[in-house]
Amino acid sequence: MRKFRTTMLACALALPLLAVPATLTTASATPAATPADASGVAADGNYWVWADTNEGGPRCGWSGNDSDWRTCGAGGNYNMNDRASAFWNNGYAGNLGDVRVYENIGYGGASTCAPNGSRGNIPWEWNDRISSHKWVTGCGF
Repeated sequence: MRKFRTTMLACALALPLLAVPATLTTASATPAATPADASGVAADGNYWVWADTNEGGPRCGWSGNDSDWRTCGAGGNYNMNDRASAFWNNGYAGNLGDVRVYENIGYGGASTCAPNGSRGNIPWEWNDRISSHKWVTGCGF
């Protein structure tokens, strides 16, 4: 029984290593998947945003960069531009693990950064103001 538990533990620890993507530069919006609770859950590689505070309302999740939040979701038919009120950076730690968000479409205007693992309501000065994002290595604050 002890050998079985040791083998199961080794397998469980190895699974996150197999799930790391080769690149995070290809944009992919995923509105249908529901992110799990952050407590003890492995990263899913997405930057999530919700239209309402406290992770309420419509949501989108991206595994890559997106220069235009007017199109996200299945078939690109949902507009999250200037609508985000909550976020979760559930990306992979390390290289390209942080997310820089921009005021304008095309990575323009003012920007701020969401460090890897950060989650919560978007501060009032950025609420309903974000239009694009890029995965970056380090927030540089």
